[in-house]
Amino acid sequence: MYKVFIRPLARNDIKMIWRYTFKQWGEKQADFYTTELGYSIEALVDNPKLGNPIDHIREGYRLYHFQHHLAIYRLTQSTIDVVRILSETMDIGRHL
Repeated sequence: MYKVFIRPLARNDIKMIWRYTFKQWGEKQADFYTTELGYSIEALVDNPKLGNPIDHIREGYRLYHFQHHLAIYRLTQSTIDVVRILSETMDIGRHL
């Protein structure tokens, strides 16, 4: 069974997503969106290859699309290593 590990940059990304959502739509929506984002990442435990490979950007990395954000992760034998959570409009290669 896989464990999810969220790297510090990804944790910061989630905080920034919460802040942006809070400013635009309020606390309730910010809490809801980031909670749902967390659930979608946890769902990778049951299906770790759900995300698409992005070897053309970074070898061994995968991308999972959740609403308007992209969870960028890599797999080890026992870990789903989430390295970034980026807006779907961001240049992935530039932010990895």
